[in-house]
Amino acid sequence: MTTPSAQNPRYEAHENPPILASLGFALQFSLIASATLLITPVIVAQESGESASYVEWMVFASLLVVGAATLLQVRRLGPVGAGAVLPLAAAPFTIPFCITALTDGGPATLAALLLVTAVFQIVISRWLFILRRIVTPTVGGTVMMILSTTLASVIFGLLDESSQAEPTAAPLTALATLLVVAVITLRGSAVMRLWAPVAAIIVGCITAAILGIYNPERVMQAPWVGLPSEWPGVGLDFGISFWTLLPAFLFLGIVISIQVNGESIASQRVSHRERRAVDFREVQGALSGAGVANLLASIVGAVPNIINAGIVSFVQITGVASRRVGYCIGAMFILMAFVPKASGLLSTLPGPVMTGYLIMVIGALFVEGARTVIQTGLDRQKIMVVGVSYWIGTAFQFGLFELPNLGSAWETMLSSGITTGGLAAMLMTLFLEFTNQRRMRFQSRLDAEVLPELNEFITKFAKRRGWNPAMQERLNAVAEETLLTLAPIDLSLDDEESEQSERQLIVLASSEGPVAELEFIGGASEENLEDQIQQLRQHDEQAPSEQEISLRLLRHYASDVQHQQYHDTQTITVQVEPPEAG
Repeated sequence: MTTPSAQNPRYEAHENPPILASLGFALQFSLIASATLLITPVIVAQESGESASYVEWMVFASLLVVGAATLLQVRRLGPVGAGAVLPLAAAPFTIPFCITALTDGGPATLAALLLVTAVFQIVISRWLFILRRIVTPTVGGTVMMILSTTLASVIFGLLDESSQAEPTAAPLTALATLLVVAVITLRGSAVMRLWAPVAAIIVGCITAAILGIYNPERVMQAPWVGLPSEWPGVGLDFGISFWTLLPAFLFLGIVISIQVNGESIASQRVSHRERRAVDFREVQGALSGAGVANLLASIVGAVPNIINAGIVSFVQITGVASRRVGYCIGAMFILMAFVPKASGLLSTLPGPVMTGYLIMVIGALFVEGARTVIQTGLDRQKIMVVGVSYWIGTAFQFGLFELPNLGSAWETMLSSGITTGGLAAMLMTLFLEFTNQRRMRFQSRLDAEVLPELNEFITKFAKRRGWNPAMQERLNAVAEETLLTLAPIDLSLDDEESEQSERQLIVLASSEGPVAELEFIGGASEENLEDQIQQLRQHDEQAPSEQEISLRLLRHYASDVQHQQYHDTQTITVQVEPPEAG
């Protein structure tokens, strides 16, 4: 069904392929995703010593939650959901923490922790604009790197269980699985890479069966249609285990939010024919949708979820970003929950097969964390934050030194590399934020009439930095054009409408060497300044309209313009270089 796409998608979100084609694309993605979707809940349930009926329930609940949450992301209800094809999947990096929660406190403790994590994610989505300086890519990337290290101990533990009966069977099975996924990922075509997990798991199961460590009898006996035999009666437990694990799960909420944020941005970049600025309102919707998904997971006793990372590659290869396909994907996950034979096939995978596949997952997670850090630029300060935080987390996770007797609660909390390393990264980031050269701040109503006051503020800022009159004039010009873009003069408003439409404007002025940065906060325009400037570049030969003059002047004076639109507010960040450097 897969057809290589051109550089631009054939179907954008609002466009609909024929219904049969939509079902075909959805079926293909569902098959690819389902091969690895259930690995996380199966490992969590089995490794925590829960009964077979609990494993069966967790598989059922996970499919229901992923299907319902995928539909929510596509449909978008108010501020919840991205309005795009962003299928969800169980988060593999949460495995060790979910196992600990089940082992120490039981399903009710895991449900309570996931409930708080979900609420925390929704808060992050609502206040993404404010938290962007604390939950930075440096913090998120560092925590991802620590997560990969934490997950390794659980993954390789799966080999030991199967090695008891046949010492060489488990490593050989894991090796066969790893070789298949590695070869296809490294040398396969774009289409083949989509199917790498499926092929690897099939080869791994065949190898395990040949070596005598896999018996598919349970799958053969499972009915085609049915419901779980037992409802575990999940409740909420806020006991001592909850409080000791809470910091780690809050950090997981941060990591999940960063992953969803990145996947939403990447999805936007491959889902439009024309280049567009990132719509952070859509990102906020994706974050809140993922939070609601984990709220549902808490209620039914499932595991934490993230955006399926394979969707971006799938859209690139097929050229299909249609919401219709997203609806079909969500419906297929829900239908699969009621097919025990299909879910049973995935829930009985041998441990070594899961080990072979997840080695690639943790490797990719570590590199993704490093890439997240490097993409924002590395300097001496960031290198220190990442290096120190990572090794603090690793040292505490593997108990590389003796801790004094602090009590069971503190010992449990400090034994988590996520808690210790993540906290170290955030504290060091906050220290840098509060000790940076202080930003100058200007605040007033968002109105073109405040221009004289804004110019006075900009001149004062330039003089404090010791810049020459030419730089001062350039900064004043940029400030004026940005203000007129945010608050155009509209004589059609009467006094009452003008008062109702009044908004606040905040301008933060800072510098990095000779480069000035002005951040304008306020307004709620539907138009994106970056998109408008991009459109101007495509029509430079045309005579500008009166409304375009400010945009053209801003493009001329500013070295970089970034416009981030959030619910209820927006920021325009303008960088200005000295005239002699421009």
